[in-house]
Amino acid sequence: MSARMPAALPGPTHAYRPDVDGLRAVAVLAVLAYHAFQGAMPGGFAGVDVFFVISGFLITGIILEDLKAGRFTVAGFYWRRIRRIFPALILVLAACLLLGWQVLLPDEFRALGKHVAAGAGFVSNIALWREAGYFDAAAELKPLLHLWSLGIEEQYYLLWPLALLLFFRRSLLWLILGVACVSFALNVAIVGGHAKAAFFLPVTRFWELLAGALLAYLPVAKPSHLRSFLGAALVIAGFALLNGERAFPGWWALLPVGGTALLISAGPSAWVNRAILSRRAVVYVGLISYPLYLWHWPLLSYARIVHDGEAPWELRCALLGLSIVLAALTFELVEKPIRRGRLGAMARRVAVPGLAASMCALAVAGVLAQRERVLPHSATIPLATEIARASSDWGYGTDRVIPGDSPRAVLFFGDSHMQHYLPRIEQVVAEHRAPVRTVVFKTEGGCAPVPGVERKRSRCAQFVAEGLKLAHDPVVDTVVIAASWVGFISRSDYYKAGAEEGEPLKMLTPATEWVLQGFEAALSALAKEGKRVVLVLSSPRGSSFAPKSIVHRDWTALRIQAFAPVPRKSLSQITNPIDQRLREIAARVGATVIDPIEFLCGPSDCPVVDERGRPLYMDESHIRASVARSRIKALDSFVYIGG
Repeated sequence: MSARMPAALPGPTHAYRPDVDGLRAVAVLAVLAYHAFQGAMPGGFAGVDVFFVISGFLITGIILEDLKAGRFTVAGFYWRRIRRIFPALILVLAACLLLGWQVLLPDEFRALGKHVAAGAGFVSNIALWREAGYFDAAAELKPLLHLWSLGIEEQYYLLWPLALLLFFRRSLLWLILGVACVSFALNVAIVGGHAKAAFFLPVTRFWELLAGALLAYLPVAKPSHLRSFLGAALVIAGFALLNGERAFPGWWALLPVGGTALLISAGPSAWVNRAILSRRAVVYVGLISYPLYLWHWPLLSYARIVHDGEAPWELRCALLGLSIVLAALTFELVEKPIRRGRLGAMARRVAVPGLAASMCALAVAGVLAQRERVLPHSATIPLATEIARASSDWGYGTDRVIPGDSPRAVLFFGDSHMQHYLPRIEQVVAEHRAPVRTVVFKTEGGCAPVPGVERKRSRCAQFVAEGLKLAHDPVVDTVVIAASWVGFISRSDYYKAGAEEGEPLKMLTPATEWVLQGFEAALSALAKEGKRVVLVLSSPRGSSFAPKSIVHRDWTALRIQAFAPVPRKSLSQITNPIDQRLREIAARVGATVIDPIEFLCGPSDCPVVDERGRPLYMDESHIRASVARSRIKALDSFVYIGG
C-alpha cells in the first residue's frame, strides 16, 4: 500500500455527519450511567475510548482538508481549539472552586486547587497518575477526576497537527500506523504491572485517537450495514463485559475502539448510523456531550462528599437531569455564540485572548488554593483545620535503610500498618540515646506480609518474597512484622499466588487454613536461624477513629460534632478473631507479641483525640505521624543494640 496521500479524499472528510454526533451521545450516556449507577453499566467508562476515536477522526479530517486547500496554520488550529474547549471548561472549573470553597475542608480544598490548576493546564492525567497510591483519595471524591481524558486529548493535539504538517505529503500512513502500533504495544506491555500508568499516560492512549486519524486518512469505503451492526455489537459488548477488575486499557480497549472505528467507517447511510444514531434527539445529546461530560461528574462527586458516601439514587437521577440542563444552557448560551461568531466585532476579536486569560486566572487561583494562599470557608473553624491537618499527617515516603552503629540490622516488614511507625523509628535513630542497629524498612501498602497469596492487580507475592529473603539475610538479627490484619482477613481480593483468576480466598476458614500455616512456617524458619521475631497485632480501627467522621455537610456549609471514644469491647470484637490466631502462632514459634491496643487504649475505651482534642489518627486505622513520633515507644527497644 502506498504511503502517499490518496489522490483525492472522498468528499470533505470534515463534512458534518449527524451519526457521529449520535455516537457521541452513546458515549456520554454510557459514561453517565457508569458514574451514577455503576452496576447498571459496568463498562460504561469505555465511552471515553469512543470519544477518543471520534476526536481523532474529526480533527484529523479537518486538518487534512485544510492542508489540501492550503489554508492550514498551527495558530489557526489552536485558536479554534480554544474557542471549542475553553468556554465550558472555564465555567465548570470556576463552579467547582466556588462550591469547594463552601463545603470542603482545608486539605480537600488544597487538593481541589491542585486539580483546578492541572485541569486548566491540561495535565490532569499526569497529576492523577503521580498522586495515585495507597493513600490517594478515592476517585469518587475528586470533582475534577474526569479531566484526565481532556488532558490526553490536548497533549495529543500539541503534537499531532505538527506531525501532519511535516508528513502531509510523505509517509503519513506509515507515521499513523507506526505510532499507533508502538502506543498500543506499550499499553499492552505495562497494563498488567502498571495499570495506573497505562490508564493515565498519553503514550499508552494515543493509539485510540490514531485509530480515528487512520479513518480520516483512508478513502471512505462503501456504506456497510454489516460493519455498522458489528461495530455496534463490539461497543455494546465493551459496555457490558468490561468492569473495574479488567486490566484496562490493554487488549480490552479493542472492543470500544474497534467498534467505534467500524461504526464510523460504515458510513452515515448504514442502517445503525441512519436509523438510530442520526435521530434528532440522539444527535442533540451528542452536540451537548462535551459540556454534559464536564458538568455531570463534579455534581455526582460533590454529592458523594456531602453525603459521605453514595448519594441516594433519587438525588443521582436529579443531578443527571441537572447536568443535562446545564449542558444545554452552556451549549446554547455560551458555546454556540463563541464558536459560531454570534458576537459583535469587538467581542470576536477579544474572545480568544479573553478565554485564554480567564483560563490562566483559574490556573493561578488553583495554585493559590493548593499553596493555601486561598482558604475555604471551613478554615475559620479551628477544629476543621485540625481535622484537615490530621488527615494529611503521614510520615512515610519510600522504603528506607538508616545506617546505625553496627552492621547488625533490624527489619521492619509489613504493609501501611508498619509504615505508620516509621516516624517514631526515625526519631529514635536521630536522638541516638544509645547505640542503634541499622534500620531497614520493607513495606508495601495494601500487602499483608503473608506468603503464598496475591491481591488482584498487585505484586504482593513478589513483595513478600523479597521481604522474607531480606529477613533471612545474616546481618538481620531482628524482624518486626506488622500489618492491617483485620483488613487482610476481610478483603475480598486475595487469591492463591499463581491462581489470580480463581475464587477469592475467605480467610479464617478451613479451606484457607494453609494461608496461616504458611505464615507460621515462614516465622518458624526465621526463629530457627536464631533471629528475634516480633509480631505486632492489630491497631485500633473503625470509622469513629477517622478525623472526618464527625464532619457533616450539606450543599451550602459544613458542621462538626464532638469526638467520642470507642469502647474497647466493641473494638475487640473486630480484632480478636485474627489476633488470637496470631498469638497462637507466636507462642508456637517463640515470637514476641506487641499489642498496639494496650498502649493506644485505656482499660475500657480507646480515645480518638489527645488531651487537647486533636485527632490521634489520620484515618480509620492509621496513626498520625506526629502522634507516632511523640507517643508510640513500644518498638524502640528493637532499634537499640542490646535491646
